[in-house]
Amino acid sequence: MATSTSTLTNNSSETFGLAQGWIPQPEGRGTLSVLLSCLTTIFLCSWSILCLNIPEPGLSRWGFLKYKFRWQLFAIGFPEVVTSMAAEQWESANQSVIEFRRLGHSQWTMRHAFFADMGGFMLQCPDFPSFPVDSEQLAYLIERKHLRYPDIDQEMIWDRNKADGFARLITTVQFTWFFIQCLARWVQRLAISTLEITTFATILATLNTLYFWYHKPLDVGTPIVLETDSRIADILVKAGDCACEPYSRTPLDFLKSPPASTSIVAPFWFGMGVLVDFDKESLPRPTKSFVNHRTRPPAGITKREMIYGILFEFTYFGVHLSGWVQLFPSRTELYLWRASNLILLGLLIVYLIVIPIGVVSSRPFSRRWLAKEVGTPLEVAALLPGWAQSIIHISILVLYFSARLYILLEGLISLRALPLSAYVDITWANFIPHL
Repeated sequence: MATSTSTLTNNSSETFGLAQGWIPQPEGRGTLSVLLSCLTTIFLCSWSILCLNIPEPGLSRWGFLKYKFRWQLFAIGFPEVVTSMAAEQWESANQSVIEFRRLGHSQWTMRHAFFADMGGFMLQCPDFPSFPVDSEQLAYLIERKHLRYPDIDQEMIWDRNKADGFARLITTVQFTWFFIQCLARWVQRLAISTLEITTFATILATLNTLYFWYHKPLDVGTPIVLETDSRIADILVKAGDCACEPYSRTPLDFLKSPPASTSIVAPFWFGMGVLVDFDKESLPRPTKSFVNHRTRPPAGITKREMIYGILFEFTYFGVHLSGWVQLFPSRTELYLWRASNLILLGLLIVYLIVIPIGVVSSRPFSRRWLAKEVGTPLEVAALLPGWAQSIIHISILVLYFSARLYILLEGLISLRALPLSAYVDITWANFIPHL
């Protein structure tokens, strides 16, 4: 320890327990090693886990890379949102497996369900352009004899999967090693930089996302076409009054449930849709692909998933709060770090308070003030004038985005002055039992 302190003293100026400036690493940790370790881990986590839906037909390889890179930037900024999105997709796939087993198709698996929900099956009718159908719509068509059960096994779907096992192995090794190092530093009471805290939280989100997307194929480029002799007009007529409303994506939109009132991530995407053009539906109808964020479990969000979502969000934001007593380069940065984390945690708490109130009051409020009865807060929000939607969501999302952006930037800015012990190596021998 004395040697490490001496090295730091020779290469930096020390003020109030902080090592100022760029710290070289001839014998131990330095600024570059901390920076590279965190950036490499964040890059691998945000790139290798992304199991995106099948993009628009005709998209070039370069276009697909830009499409995925945009989502990678989103995953770096909001890994908790990606995890919530993956969790809802998993729940939708799980409910699909249960439904197909009810119909007598026990060979339908999570892999089939994910493939359907990501736009893997295109329905080709004789009187209508082809369009993608999700697992809920497939079950409806099969149950009513509009379509035969697709004779497609798991291997056929997995052949379209472009997952690189070696790349995922490198990612797993990297974030596991990073995870172990952070725990070891905490046990030995060695300082961890705010960038490492952010990276640790990203790993936590990545682990959850990997679990939920384990069965989802990666980087599939083309769907499988399912042909039927049934005309769309006949399907809609047999469906009855529920299919009379104009569709926004495909003629089978009448089968999609509204966003679950207990969904943690649905309000985020609604606000994004109000303010910015990110991952929106393509304009031509019927659409040729599914956006990534719009998967809705047919039976809604279960109590199990709701409890999981709440615990995950509190844990994720709680990891950042571990930097509450961290030494910062300035008192202003300390207060901004605390304020940013309290804003994120506060928005979550406010959401958990408002949602039950909204669920109870949605029907009477919409019936009295909007002249239309709807059952969820998001459906009420969709009926509000554009200016009212903007006022509500701008204030919330500006707070959310500002807090997230500051946490990310402070992780980089604070590297200019870290606590001295942040550059002290872990003494691994202390973890070996002495005989």
